[in-house]
Amino acid sequence: MSALRGLENIEPVEGGRVVAIGVFDGVHWGHRAIFEEVLRVAKERSLRPAALTFDKHPAELLAPDRAPSYINTLEQRVELIGALGIEDITVAEFDERLASLTKEEFVAEVLSDALDTRHLVVGANFRFGKGREGDVGYLAKALPALHADISIVPAVVIAGGPVSSTRIRSLVSRGDVAGAAKLLGRRFVLRGKVILGRQVGRTIGFPTANIQTDPRQLAPARGVYVVESTIAKTTYGGVCNIGSRPTFDGGAVTIEVYLAGFEGDIYGQMLDVVFRGRLRDEMAFESPERLIEQIRKDLEKARELM
Repeated sequence: MSALRGLENIEPVEGGRVVAIGVFDGVHWGHRAIFEEVLRVAKERSLRPAALTFDKHPAELLAPDRAPSYINTLEQRVELIGALGIEDITVAEFDERLASLTKEEFVAEVLSDALDTRHLVVGANFRFGKGREGDVGYLAKALPALHADISIVPAVVIAGGPVSSTRIRSLVSRGDVAGAAKLLGRRFVLRGKVILGRQVGRTIGFPTANIQTDPRQLAPARGVYVVESTIAKTTYGGVCNIGSRPTFDGGAVTIEVYLAGFEGDIYGQMLDVVFRGRLRDEMAFESPERLIEQIRKDLEKARELM
């Protein structure tokens, strides 16, 4: 698998490519259906399986006040797409130049010239070009002139509705990480850097890793969750508290992870926190002793759910 930054860095490949285009935030079941079609066509026609994604959601540039949080970091997104078997992944900068391309220019400059597209795979609601003027109907008419064609993949329906990044964001933001996992096809994972915190957990016998995430990264609702993380090839179970530590005078919302049995210094490292389920809401306790008692109960419950 190769991952490139920028359309200008794409090199020609013998025979051309079968390409999927989208933000693909979450790389959920709906996206996987698209990539499965890419791989099917690539094998059938001896084409290179490829994906074009973007460094940001178009709304960040075009409507910043409505831009969504991200289910995955860009790095996670590329890793997940590559793990599905997509050989070429291009991350294009979604800038004013790209946003201003007409539908005709997008087809000619991006699909034909840059990607050498022989087959395009998109969802039924795919839109592109300035003002979102291009759709699958236009592509079906325009691509044959470029010796290319198109597959339109229908939405995947789970639990009574189509799988979408918007729906998954809603579940995670409400704390329903189990519901989100059903639509993702895997557990929700929060990736962040371990930073030095107030070390309150250490003073009560439960040292935690404080996780700093990108400001646009989606995090579950405040509360306590069953989690696991893998460090140096060993997986540790534990609990994650997302909240303002109301027992200790509150403050800014933090993400703190206690991993049972782990001892070591991981400050400055990136950590993937895998959310297995929600235990309870955030609570304020009358004393640190009552908090310690509750943490022990949380860990017992977490062990039952692991």
